[in-house]
Amino acid sequence: MKKGLKEKIIRVFIQIITLHAILLVSSVASAQSSWSLQDCIDHALENNLDIRQQKLNEERAAENVLQSYSMTLPTLSAGTSYGLNFGRSIDEVTNEFFTERIASQRLMATSSFHLFAGFRTINNIRLNLARQTALRYDTESLENDLILTIANAYLQILYFEDMVEAARQQVEISTQQVERTRALFEGGTVSRGDLLEVEAMAAEEEVRLTSMTNNLKLSYLELIYLLELDPDKEFAIMKPPLDVEDAQLMHDPDVIVEKALNTEPSVSAARERISVAENGLAVTRGQRWPTLTLNTALGTAYSEAYKRMAENNNINTLAAGINGMSPDPGTIKNGGMPDLEIVPYSEQLSENYYRSIQLSLSIPIFNHFSARNNIQHARIDLEQARIDHERTRNNLSRVVYQAHADAVAAFQDYVSNQKALDAAQESFQYSEQGFALGLVSPLEYNEARTRLNRAEINAIQSMYEFVFKTKILEFYQGEGFVL
Repeated sequence: MKKGLKEKIIRVFIQIITLHAILLVSSVASAQSSWSLQDCIDHALENNLDIRQQKLNEERAAENVLQSYSMTLPTLSAGTSYGLNFGRSIDEVTNEFFTERIASQRLMATSSFHLFAGFRTINNIRLNLARQTALRYDTESLENDLILTIANAYLQILYFEDMVEAARQQVEISTQQVERTRALFEGGTVSRGDLLEVEAMAAEEEVRLTSMTNNLKLSYLELIYLLELDPDKEFAIMKPPLDVEDAQLMHDPDVIVEKALNTEPSVSAARERISVAENGLAVTRGQRWPTLTLNTALGTAYSEAYKRMAENNNINTLAAGINGMSPDPGTIKNGGMPDLEIVPYSEQLSENYYRSIQLSLSIPIFNHFSARNNIQHARIDLEQARIDHERTRNNLSRVVYQAHADAVAAFQDYVSNQKALDAAQESFQYSEQGFALGLVSPLEYNEARTRLNRAEINAIQSMYEFVFKTKILEFYQGEGFVL
């Protein structure tokens, strides 16, 4: 009997150890699968479709910069042509008329270089460089907006997690109170109406818990969609410690605005677009300048019409007869005309080789006022870029001042709500003790608990509001968004 009891104890002990091991592994796995705010931000910056599209725009701008640099180099092209002429035509090599079929070929290479083009080339390089820089700042601005959106969704989840936890505690308290009141009702201490009142309050607490749980699920879905994740897979976030007491506010918003104007990429992008417009105006002004171009070419040609006297032809035979030798009648051909042969291909390419170099000057005199219209449009674009830059600065200043005011107000609300929460907790404890002793009616008890719930909600909401506004101020100062 003792042996069986001992074996049973050992078996229970092993089961307890196994259960602890399973819980430990589950806890570690859960911790590893939880996402911190930085994990969410890093994943979003790497996988967000809008940012990926914006980076493609950056790559296109970089290619345009390379293309504008290549415009400082001369052009070079080479080619060949082969043709057959039938009927009466002029051969390009011999410059003579022919009526029979003639085959010909040309080989050529040409080069062109703009010696002067109204500084359009260098100004176009500057324009594309400024545009590339502006697009890079646009990408950073888009990333900043995404970071703030991710952080807001992350804090929203933390907020609803705290709300769910508070609602769950209230449900537990309500359940205990219902059991206690039912015992008092069965003992005849309280009426059935008091019991129904407590049960109704407990049902309201369960409804509130269900509502907060649904809000928590929706908040998780919002963050999952922002991260481009699969909603069917498990996803959880880490809950960092939020120490509101150590949060510091800069009471001079001018300092924050000055830092934000120097670090905010949207302002830098607007400033770079002024440079883009200025260089665009310089490019269009170059249309009024003359263009000086250096052109060079080299080539050669081959033609079947290019012929020469063949060896051992009629001329040699006639010359032999003049010298006293009797020519063989069989050797006289073509009525005594000399025999001709086509100059070989390689010799023609060498003999017909040519080179050319020329300067061409193009002076714009009248072009239907297109240059003037382009310049006017470029001036309007420049003024529009300056207005956009000023508007961006003003919008950022307004956002920072508003965020600072909201942070100060949120901190004051947090302090006030904490005091209200402390008072509501004391009031509820007094009401709970009095209700247990029958000194406090269920209506008064429910009112105290309602005040406590409202105070808890307001305290949690004001805390997260203050944390978010404070982190926004830090973010605009270039410190990132770190919880």
